[in-house]
Amino acid sequence: MGDRLLALKVDVDTYVGTLEGIPRLLDLFAKEGIRATFFFSLGPDNTGKAVKRIFKKGFIKKVLRANPTASYGLKTMLYGTLLPAPDIGAKRDAIAKMRDVQASGHAIGIHAWDHIDWHDRLSSMPRAEIDKIVIRQQARFEEIFGERAVLSAAPGWTATALSAEVQEKHGIRITSDTRGGSPFHPRRTDGSPSAVLEIPSTLPTLDELLASDRFGASPDAREGTIELLRSQIRDAEDPAVHSIHTEIEGGRALGSLFARQVAAWKEDGIQFVTLPEVADALAGTAVPVRSLTFTTLEGRATPVATGWGPAADSILYKQDQAPR
Repeated sequence: MGDRLLALKVDVDTYVGTLEGIPRLLDLFAKEGIRATFFFSLGPDNTGKAVKRIFKKGFIKKVLRANPTASYGLKTMLYGTLLPAPDIGAKRDAIAKMRDVQASGHAIGIHAWDHIDWHDRLSSMPRAEIDKIVIRQQARFEEIFGERAVLSAAPGWTATALSAEVQEKHGIRITSDTRGGSPFHPRRTDGSPSAVLEIPSTLPTLDELLASDRFGASPDAREGTIELLRSQIRDAEDPAVHSIHTEIEGGRALGSLFARQVAAWKEDGIQFVTLPEVADALAGTAVPVRSLTFTTLEGRATPVATGWGPAADSILYKQDQAPR
């Protein structure tokens, strides 16, 4: 069991997640000797606009089970509607927390400019608009960290051939935009293979599990998620990739549950790696090329991108070296 690998992908969706969730997770990771991969939201926090999703099946149960006011805070739930949307990457306090992640030795990348806008409108965005957003993201990232990003992870696993193509154009080399299956190269809009390496999330997220009656009915039931996620790594092909959120696993309500999860994985001998380390391990190997499609997942109210399943009619793409 000691050779099992797990990459923790940390999505930072909100202003409060940047200020409060990042420090909690950095403390936990330092205590446990873990390096993870953080993805930052860099523009306006319009979380309040997600209210439109209450009409989607399963959304209300999911957010109630994840205890949104405790995890996100009431102000966050109003940003972009009754309260102005804070520009996360322009706030000195938020910038300091992001730089703490880099200084702590974790891998870093871009999550979004406007998390809600990308998640809700990507499918209808023309190329020029996607291009403008990605340019803006890269410029803000460079302002904060002094270098351009090579890593990116789409909000809500919302990605298309077009968005992958634009990301590649602007220097992204490794993405984690999809759910399920092994790493692959996404097809561009013309069907040709992208040089970008896509590393999917392979485990169910905590908020998805809590949306089920099995795990979300009570605080005691939540503890069952620990064994479920332990067993999924035992059965998974390496590397397993688990997406967490600063607002949930790094939040006040569920942070202690995640700390127990990490302790259980450590007890199992799990080795924690970053997404660039996953990419390094694939250098010189044949990696499939797959078409991006959308699928639905239990516990998630909106579709997610995937390269897994019948649409994954792969050819092999030989990497000369790992993406950088």
